[in-house]
Amino acid sequence: MGATWNEFLIPSEDGDKQNILLGFDTARQYYENSLCCCQSIGRVAGRIKDGQFEIDGKKYQVPTNENGNTLHGGPQGYRFLNWGYTTSRGTNSVSVVFQKHIKEIRDGFPGNYLATVVYTLDNNNKVTISYSALNGERDTLFNPTCHTYFNLSDKRDLSTHSLMVNSHEYLETDDETIPTGRVLQVDDTPYDFRKFKNLKEADDENGGFDDAFVVNGPGMATKPTAVLRDNESGRQITIESEGTGLVMYTMPEIDSGIKLSRDGVMDALPGEGVALEAQQLPDAINHENFGDVVLKRNEKKTYHISFAFEQK
Repeated sequence: MGATWNEFLIPSEDGDKQNILLGFDTARQYYENSLCCCQSIGRVAGRIKDGQFEIDGKKYQVPTNENGNTLHGGPQGYRFLNWGYTTSRGTNSVSVVFQKHIKEIRDGFPGNYLATVVYTLDNNNKVTISYSALNGERDTLFNPTCHTYFNLSDKRDLSTHSLMVNSHEYLETDDETIPTGRVLQVDDTPYDFRKFKNLKEADDENGGFDDAFVVNGPGMATKPTAVLRDNESGRQITIESEGTGLVMYTMPEIDSGIKLSRDGVMDALPGEGVALEAQQLPDAINHENFGDVVLKRNEKKTYHISFAFEQK
């Protein structure tokens, strides 16, 4: 269900294994809340204002699911689909390959295409997620991501975490967290993560994050998109992506009674984890400078996101 990333297991201090992702024990629990926890997101990550956009002068209205806007692919996006899968093993890696025909009759977006999601774990402790779309005969949108939530520590907050983001700009948003089109500088704000900074202190100062950073020179071969580090344990995740943006969400407001299973089943807490979603910038189809998310007829596109684990 949802081509969901359920666990990223690392050695723990007691000789057992620890999951550094937030997650749930059953498929049902993933859908009893709105966290989109570690699920595949598509066709389009983030919000589309009013569920409206144009492609080559033609206007489209797609289903909405949040305050009249379309969030994370709408009410029938990737995360609600039951995917077919195969697995493979090589000398230096193992993979699971999910595939699904994405149809406009189900999700309301124009056109049909074949979607593929490949998770690969290699012997260097790096997970790479590849999102591909092989389009049919109508132009459509394609801006996928994985809604990963991390907590690298043994604590139930982010107090020992530091974050660095390859960004000197972030997006201004309105009251519904929709980009206005204005790009703001991070200087002298809680959004300045150009050098490692304590994540909880910045989170407290900002009242939580649900924001998009503009990535400097996106590309897998340039600087990492972001680095998340737990200063106490020395655990670190390095994120690389071709996307123009990184959305950070720290769960500032969550429904009570959500039972996470990372450290045994217990209530989730605001600020217990951080979602780091590498993607093209949200609502890009309505802002020319946010990145190209149009998938042309008979075109194939592939995006990669990698998460490399290290023990410092």
